[in-house]
Amino acid sequence: MIRLLLVRVVLFAIPFAIYGVYLWLTHKRTGAPPQHPTPWTWLFGAGLVIVIASFIWLGLVEGDKTGGRYVAPHVENGKIVPGHVEPEKSP
Repeated sequence: MIRLLLVRVVLFAIPFAIYGVYLWLTHKRTGAPPQHPTPWTWLFGAGLVIVIASFIWLGLVEGDKTGGRYVAPHVENGKIVPGHVEPEKSP
């Protein structure tokens, strides 16, 4: 679970990192700090769009098949069998 959270945080931070590299290269070339305000709203929005796109991508690519019959969790021979989806049987 923590890995998924860290992946989302890294994806959200991508626009901020790109902007930081841009500022660093600009400062290195000109030697002066930037005279324009930082576009926090645009950076936040771009990070949010990237995270939402990752949710959509994972839902489309890694989603489970929807066909089959759901078997609820149950106890079998003294052991708990987790819930699962049994694939449909071919005729």
